Amino acid sequence: MRQLRTVVAVEGATDDTFFSQLLARALEEIGRERPGKGFDVDRPLVFERQADTWRMFAQQVLDQTPRLNLVFFHYDGSANPDREAAKSWAPMMDAWGKAASGMDAAPCFVPLVPVREMESWALADVTLVNELAGVDVTTTGVFEVDLLSKVEKLTNPKRTLAEALRSGTRRKRRSRSVHDYLDTIARRIELDRLRAVPSFQAWQTDTETALRRIGFIE
Repeated sequence: MRQLRTVVAVEGATDDTFFSQLLARALEEIGRERPGKGFDVDRPLVFERQADTWRMFAQQVLDQTPRLNLVFFHYDGSANPDREAAKSWAPMMDAWGKAASGMDAAPCFVPLVPVREMESWALADVTLVNELAGVDVTTTGVFEVDLLSKVEKLTNPKRTLAEALRSGTRRKRRSRSVHDYLDTIARRIELDRLRAVPSFQAWQTDTETALRRIGFIE
């Protein structure tokens, strides 16, 4: 069975914790459920990138051995995804086009763009959030709790997630940082609930298109 080798370009440590685990699960599911010969998934490599280092990152991708198949390029959609794409995705694709010019079987880039922040995806499974918090967070005074059914409308999902996870009555829960929960959320979040979030569904659609292009699914 073929091995799918991927990398996630992230902007910080919390992105690393969440995305590498979550994307591995989602890719494994695609391999099981989509037509084709199937594939094994290595947990994605994680490269922490700096702003305006497009050419350096492109070379880092090209230098990987064995060769990568997919590159998930993360940036936050913020309140204006088109503006953020112009600032991050467009210059990255320009640098990649120059670096990989003439290369056979070059890795495919796939945008990984939660609206506003990664934490909006982490909030998609409110049942899991309730379990981790030890309380039904929808009955609390958590910031913008009324928007949890439409997480992309949250104006500050980072704040909402932090307040939700600390809203339980146990002191131990209140003292833990959000970072402590992200690996658990990534491992246990219901993917069907995430697919109800448009930006995650867009990522999955783009990923499946890329996998067909490089022959991993039919």
